[in-house]
Amino acid sequence: MNKPHPSRRRASLAALLFALLLALSGCSEQDGTTTKPDEPSKSQASDPADTTPTDGTTSDGDTDPADDTASSAQDEIDPETMDLIKYNIYVEMNNYMVDMLDTIDSYYTVVEFADEFAFVPDSGYDYKYDISPYDSSIVDDALMVAEMEPAYETLDTLTLEIAEPMRTLMDTFSDIYSCSDFADNQYAKAKEFHSAVQANAVSFADLAYQYMDAISVMGRERTEEEEQSMLENGQIICYNASHAITVAREILDECYAQDVYDDNIETLDLTPIRPLYDELVATVNAFNEATADNNQLMQESLSSSTPMYGLLDSLVQAVDWMIQQVESGTPIQDPGLEYLGGIIHIEVVLSDCIDQYNSVFTE
Repeated sequence: MNKPHPSRRRASLAALLFALLLALSGCSEQDGTTTKPDEPSKSQASDPADTTPTDGTTSDGDTDPADDTASSAQDEIDPETMDLIKYNIYVEMNNYMVDMLDTIDSYYTVVEFADEFAFVPDSGYDYKYDISPYDSSIVDDALMVAEMEPAYETLDTLTLEIAEPMRTLMDTFSDIYSCSDFADNQYAKAKEFHSAVQANAVSFADLAYQYMDAISVMGRERTEEEEQSMLENGQIICYNASHAITVAREILDECYAQDVYDDNIETLDLTPIRPLYDELVATVNAFNEATADNNQLMQESLSSSTPMYGLLDSLVQAVDWMIQQVESGTPIQDPGLEYLGGIIHIEVVLSDCIDQYNSVFTE
């Protein structure tokens, strides 16, 4: 059993950014407003520990009322909305997975990757270093929609497989986060937590990477369709904001495909990066031109001429700095930190762009 590979984990950030954009981007109405369908109630989610037969009957042969409730809830939602609800829940699962891979990496920075609990010598960090709590109810939501139409085949199957290791890790990390007496009785609680993490970390990571790959394929198709719809509806500002994020993600994807990060950034082949950078510049220029048009702002129901607060320009600058860094042939001295000219800086700025895009165009 091998520890989840950190470089593969870092590459998964592209899936997080891509998914966030897809999960929340709307801009589907002609007037620039958005609609956000209600998700199925968490109270409708099935209990994974329930031994009720899955054919809709109880143990005595009667129809299960909970099954009727879930079925009737789906019947009340039109197929297009149900598709969006299901997709968004799976995207949220994806985003939790990316964050949890970070948490697993942080955990094993401090604790040895071994069956027996032991600290990594001289790690320099405390036991709860960078551990986050999680709300595992998202797993219940995902299990519920996995049984609903439309079928997502690969993602439905992966959801059923990853549910329990994911829930166990979420609950365990939450327990670690809130535990104040983990060192008592010769680290009795820490040893208990470690058994749960060690038993599930590798299987979770393997399934999570498969999950992110599957949703990435679906996400690319949906982004292209959605951006085309924006153009057809005359939503030039929304389109260019979305497309700038899409192109920046493609730039990061190319870096990851070359297995280049901040610790070896001087080896990046800029040949495929330059045309993407040119496209990013043109897209941001088109965005700025559109936001200077009051009629366009009114058409898209935008009250501010700076809806992205200059973040897209910062994104262009971040990529430009990276190109200059590569051209200089100089390695980054502290590749684990955010450095102007580094890939991490692009990731941070892109994340800010997505947050702002979501707050302006989808909420």
